[in-house]
Amino acid sequence: MQKVNGHKTQHAETPQSLLTIIRSRYLPYWPFFAGAVVIALVAAFVYLRYATPLYKISGVLLVQEATNGLAASDMLQSLDLMGGNKTVMENEIEILKSRTLTKEVIRNLNLYGEVIEKGKIRDVVLYKDSPLKFTFLEPEAIRLAFTGNWPFTYDPVQKRVAIDGKRYPLNDTIQTRWGKMLIKAQGKHADTTASYVLHIMNEKTWMQIILATMKVMPAAKAGSVVDLEYTDAAPERGEDIVNELIRVYSQAAVEDKNRTSANTMRFVEERLRIVSAELGQAETEVEHFKTAQGIVDISEQSKIFLAGVQENDRKISEANMQLSVLDAIEKYVTSQNPGGNIVPGTLGLSDPVLLELVSKLSETELQLERLRKTTGENSPLLASLTRQVERLKPAIMENIGSLRTNLQAGLARLQAENSRNMGIIRSVPGKEKALLEVSRQQVIKNNIYTFLLEKREETALAYAAAVSDSRVVDAAEAAAYPFSPQKPMVFGIAVLAALALVAGCVSVKDMMNREVMFRADIEKVTTAPIAAEIMYHESKEAIVMSNNSRTAVAEQFRALRTSLSYIGLNGDRKTLLITSSISGEGKSFISVNLAMSLSLAKKKVVLLEFDLRKPMVSKMLNMRAEPGISNYLVGKATLQQILQPVGDNDYLYLLSAGIMPPNPSELILNGELERLLNALKERFDYIIIDSAPVGLVTDARLISPYCDATLYVVRHQRTPKNYLKLIEELYQNKELGKLNIVFNGIKRQGVAGYGYGSGYGDINGYGYTEVAKKPGLFRRSVK
Repeated sequence: MQKVNGHKTQHAETPQSLLTIIRSRYLPYWPFFAGAVVIALVAAFVYLRYATPLYKISGVLLVQEATNGLAASDMLQSLDLMGGNKTVMENEIEILKSRTLTKEVIRNLNLYGEVIEKGKIRDVVLYKDSPLKFTFLEPEAIRLAFTGNWPFTYDPVQKRVAIDGKRYPLNDTIQTRWGKMLIKAQGKHADTTASYVLHIMNEKTWMQIILATMKVMPAAKAGSVVDLEYTDAAPERGEDIVNELIRVYSQAAVEDKNRTSANTMRFVEERLRIVSAELGQAETEVEHFKTAQGIVDISEQSKIFLAGVQENDRKISEANMQLSVLDAIEKYVTSQNPGGNIVPGTLGLSDPVLLELVSKLSETELQLERLRKTTGENSPLLASLTRQVERLKPAIMENIGSLRTNLQAGLARLQAENSRNMGIIRSVPGKEKALLEVSRQQVIKNNIYTFLLEKREETALAYAAAVSDSRVVDAAEAAAYPFSPQKPMVFGIAVLAALALVAGCVSVKDMMNREVMFRADIEKVTTAPIAAEIMYHESKEAIVMSNNSRTAVAEQFRALRTSLSYIGLNGDRKTLLITSSISGEGKSFISVNLAMSLSLAKKKVVLLEFDLRKPMVSKMLNMRAEPGISNYLVGKATLQQILQPVGDNDYLYLLSAGIMPPNPSELILNGELERLLNALKERFDYIIIDSAPVGLVTDARLISPYCDATLYVVRHQRTPKNYLKLIEELYQNKELGKLNIVFNGIKRQGVAGYGYGSGYGDINGYGYTEVAKKPGLFRRSVK
């Protein structure tokens, strides 16, 4: 019950509103919800029974930052000549997800064909448990039209396999529509009753599956640890795929590192070949000279100058070699196609900054070349590496210029010193001078040859000791339980889907309903207060109120009786108008039982049957209809003649409608109504007027000025929703005074329905369908 005071009331939503709506709108349909949940659980169980489980395979890889051991690296990092770790990590992740590595994994594992055992419940992918292993020797010959499932049979006795309508032997290269193949037995027992299928996929299809399923992500934002996740129906195959991806990634990194060492090795070998020939020639000349001249020894003075000249010549040779190396590096840096050039050797150079810069440039261009194969031209990572190359080249060129200047200055000084020494040597005997000339070339070539041998050994050692910058933290391992489908999630989704489906159907049904179904429907449209809610009465009896009545409907009428004081009926204010929108909403039922309830409280009540067109109250009470109100209004009867006591109740009286008039509206306006109500106010505590529906005729509007309050009856599943706007207009314009709503005939929703009856019956029953039964009472009649 809602207490009102006659003022405008807004129906604010409360925290209980949602719960109330759920309880009133959906709870009555609980059998449908229960049935839908049961069906959903059964469907989920069947799905889990037949669904193929998928296992999650995970591995952890540590990507370490590449270092070259030079002291200048900290200085280079401070100058921000190289990118940060974040960019490097993103590059490595893109490489791990590249198509190149994925194709290599597929080829190494020969994943083009998988054996499937057909089961009664679900098919099972056999990886290492397969009795046969199919090796595709020409995977490029697998056409998309020949992919799919191909049933085969295996005869372990004769060691033959029947597939594609042909029989093939084991352990022999065979020619098929998928190219050359090799079929081997894996030692697993073959079930002769089982059905096997060879599922064949080409390389492109497998690559798309792996790239879509493989997840490569950093474990932490600031770290260099990478997590790899993959899902597969065969956990052992998933582990092999992840482990093979890590292996080929590490192998590719080592190969990239060895490219510089290989280029250096080729340069050293070429120089050794040339210097070895020159050294042999110099030794032959010394031997021939000594033999021809008979020279055994030279003077100690000549040896001293010769040693000085030889040392200077060695330094001059080294300086020339360094200048040659600088020219080669400069040519490499200024090349317009750095990816296609070989990185020159840096033999003889000892400047750590230049060595670091060249090494960084080489590594950056290798990364740039690898990234171009996996990303587009507009990739931010590609742009970052390009900017790094552009920053490194000017620094290298500036360093080369500085070193060249220093080397040329030193070379000039050595040549000047040699000229001075040679002048001294010329003073020795001619033979010794000639011997010095020949011996000097031999020593120079020997020193160069020794130096190149040392560098070759160092390069070979670096080549052999090259390792990947990544380290496997955790090898790939499949989860002990399937990742999908997850039983709790499947059952939960099934239950939620079932509840949502039934709730949606109920909501759609309610939205399609044109009649008022819930109290919320009333509160959404009108701000008029709801004074009471009356349940649907199962009994066909019109009167539900009595002294001993304890039904829920009777208690609701007692609550309505109590609320009359809150809607404005007290003291001298005792006239109550009861109306509705259309016929059949139960306003006469409300009028009779409310009057009966007031009389049981020892209140003198008079009930006026003012629905002159279609009276129902007298029929409900089984009382005479004539003479009545119409007779009184035309002056053909007195109040005492039309006032009837209801049964043996001394507190309840009835004024029946009387004979049906042809002009009810004009009859109400003839002035006798006010005199009648004034007379009744002197004798009764309450005057209840059962009026005609306000949505069809104007009688209620005409009577309203003489009443102190109005009860507007809205019936569940009867009142059209569009009439609620009429109630709001009447309430806002105060055309019916202090209007309050009674929500009548509320039925239980769901699988069981209960109701009070149809009340008026059909709306079309209104109208002047019969003339006055007593001629002469009215002046005119309507045909």
